[in-house]
Amino acid sequence: MFGFCNRIQTRIFAFFVILLIAVQAISFSITFFANKRLEQQQLSNQLSVAELVFKSDYGKRNYYLSAFAETAAKDFGLKDIFIDNDSRSFLVALNNHRKRINADLAIAVDKHGIIIGELMLKTSELELGKVSVGPEQGEQFRYPLETGLLNINPLYSLEDNIYQIKFAPLTSGANNVIGWVGFGFIIGDELAKTLLLHTGLNAGFVVTEAGQDNQFISLSGEHLNAADNQAVSGFITHGLANEDYVLWHELLGKVDQKQVHAFMYQTRYDVLESFQKQWLQQLGLILLMLPISLLLAFFISSGVTKPIMLLIEQARYIAKGNYHSKVQVGNSVEMQLLAEEFTAMQQAILSRESEIVFQVYHDPLTKLANKNELKRVTSLWFEDKSAVAVCLIDIKRMTEVNGTLGHVVGDEVIKEIGKRLSSFDNVDLVCHITGDEFALAFKNTSPKKLRVLMADLQKSIEAEYRYQDISLHLQLSIGISFVHYPSDLETLLRQADTALQYAKKNKLEQQIYNQQIDGNTLDRLQLINELKSAIDNEELVLFYQPKLDLKLKKVTHVEALVRWRHPDRGMIPPDDFIPIAEQMGQMNALTRWVMNESIDQYLKWKSQGIELCIAINISAENLKDVHFCRYVLDLITEKGVPIEVLTLEITEDAVVSDPENAIKQLKVLKNSGLKLSIDDYGTGYSSLAQLKQLPVSELKIDKSFVQNLMVSADDQIIVSSTLQLAHNLGLSVVAEGIEDEGALNWLIERGCEMGQGYYLSRPLDAEKIADWLANSPY
Repeated sequence: MFGFCNRIQTRIFAFFVILLIAVQAISFSITFFANKRLEQQQLSNQLSVAELVFKSDYGKRNYYLSAFAETAAKDFGLKDIFIDNDSRSFLVALNNHRKRINADLAIAVDKHGIIIGELMLKTSELELGKVSVGPEQGEQFRYPLETGLLNINPLYSLEDNIYQIKFAPLTSGANNVIGWVGFGFIIGDELAKTLLLHTGLNAGFVVTEAGQDNQFISLSGEHLNAADNQAVSGFITHGLANEDYVLWHELLGKVDQKQVHAFMYQTRYDVLESFQKQWLQQLGLILLMLPISLLLAFFISSGVTKPIMLLIEQARYIAKGNYHSKVQVGNSVEMQLLAEEFTAMQQAILSRESEIVFQVYHDPLTKLANKNELKRVTSLWFEDKSAVAVCLIDIKRMTEVNGTLGHVVGDEVIKEIGKRLSSFDNVDLVCHITGDEFALAFKNTSPKKLRVLMADLQKSIEAEYRYQDISLHLQLSIGISFVHYPSDLETLLRQADTALQYAKKNKLEQQIYNQQIDGNTLDRLQLINELKSAIDNEELVLFYQPKLDLKLKKVTHVEALVRWRHPDRGMIPPDDFIPIAEQMGQMNALTRWVMNESIDQYLKWKSQGIELCIAINISAENLKDVHFCRYVLDLITEKGVPIEVLTLEITEDAVVSDPENAIKQLKVLKNSGLKLSIDDYGTGYSSLAQLKQLPVSELKIDKSFVQNLMVSADDQIIVSSTLQLAHNLGLSVVAEGIEDEGALNWLIERGCEMGQGYYLSRPLDAEKIADWLANSPY
């Protein structure tokens, strides 16, 4: 017996030894390869950080120089001295500006290209910090002035230094350029040491020229040893990588036919030193754990074989024929009971697990599959690259059933719907998702087959259902979505829900998803996120459509129309982003921007001798703002423009949404002398009684009634009646949508006051309005 048990113990111990060695080997391999990956990741991250830091530091210097050059160029004192041609005073003033940013170089060039001021900071040990006049003082500037100096080479060589330089124009009068002023920093040790501090990599700058040795103009350290020089030079000149180094470089530009490069480097050992130490620590820990694990394996094997020995003793006792002997209380009995209890426990666990699994994947009310089962099944279909369709089914008036008859009856209705849906053989999976919502899933079906099946399903569900002498007529709304591999269930459900909500909103029995009904597309979400920054970052632009005074035959007004000049998407029309602005609470900011831009443009035109009144559109959201009226009136006063040059246009729908508040707000504006106009008249829902109450002085006939005026007798009757109605109410009329001469003459004959449309002019940007007026017959 003991020999047998010892053999078992030996096998168990041997098994644990092999297992532990295998685990340690796997652990060692995982650790080794993980460290290798971490090393590569660390090297990659180091290079990424180096590039980002360099671009940040170098870009900040560029921005700082450019911004300061523009600031200095706006200094009236500097410009006065420049115009007076007082060289000494100008150099003093130029040096004062240079000292503000501690620039290493300051240059001023007159409009003839003569350098009238050049100051440079000496960098030698004997003259450190001393300013002197540069060698180019009084000479012709090296770059031509025909295209200006804003976009010249940002690198500038002078004596033994290379400078990072930016220029800005000196102007006088009506933006006349009288010269240029620029400031520069030396590309040298200071920047290299900053890069070393921020990245931990040695940094420097080098000038390369074909056939010549590389000239290192600055370093973050004292010098490059031979190995460093060879690695850096080979990488910059020939693009040769070196496994012993982490290398990065970037071409800054050319100067005097030479290329200027920035570079950063570090030995691979220095970068990965901490990883090497960590790896050695991990290796030592693994070696330390091996003997401890073997010792534990021995004790475990002994512990496992002990109860087996007790079981063997009891078995041999019974084998001797002691069938009637009483089982001794001890470990043998306990082991037997343990085995029996273990078997019983196993059966109980299996039973409970089956129940839990059923509950996880099925609905407790209908016993149908739930969303978890739907997700599991569809994921298998997607793995097979099958086309998948999902129908979301909503039971109409379930809230009324629950509220009137109680939730008990409502639950019975839900169960009955589930039974009827399950009776269809062509449905691959029937699921109960929420209280009154079911989902049907189909694999490799077609829209045509699905429409026929949904029609049959509607008939089956709508059959009369009686519960305790209560007759119920059940109706469904169905949203359908088709998705092909690759996709996911969440996309299917979102699209099906969009189709379902569209069907419910439009009182349809079923609706198949398409992008035209989806108001939550990715493009729209991106526009929502970008709209606020578009207002702040001046991506919006105003176009102006001329409005012709039909009696004077002269353009006296324009309508301001906002456009979004998106940096990536191009010009976005207002119909695409105005609803977003209204939904996201951005209309007040948008309207205020339009008003400011329009008034500023009026003042610019007036300074050019152009007198044009401007009409500005406002929305219902503006009228909900209690401060809007005060803002408009304060802005007009602040800008100093006559109040009669502005007209505010508002649609009928904006008034209908809250007529009492809208009329109150409009009366404040009207009483202050501001002209108000009803826009798009005829397309809204306002009544004649409401129109009579509105404090407006102008009515705009919507273009839908004017565009086909000469071919539609109905449109002529509508427009003629509107003109007569407006005139009887004392309102002037603007007709928009004039697209031919016949419509223009027809409106003139019937006394319409103003008109606009493509026949007269499309909306133009502000700069083209003056040219259009000069060439227009009006």
